[in-house]
Amino acid sequence: MDDKARARFGDFAQNRTAALIRAAYLLTGDQHAAEDLVQSALAKTYARWPTLRHEDPEGYVRAVMYRERVSWWRRRGRPR
Repeated sequence: MDDKARARFGDFAQNRTAALIRAAYLLTGDQHAAEDLVQSALAKTYARWPTLRHEDPEGYVRAVMYRERVSWWRRRGRPR
């Protein structure tokens, strides 16, 4: 990833993290779990950043958060 793309991702993450944490809190019901969920989603987004269309990166991050949380619910709901 080039420096320009890193800078765009850094700006996006810095400007939208608070809103993403609020959205993640609605999914988790816990502040710490919400922060972890956002961190995980941003890490996955960073890996895909050069190939994303940048009109709505927040929508992509929110979709990643939702999928991560649904996967967690499914894993947790299985009897062992």
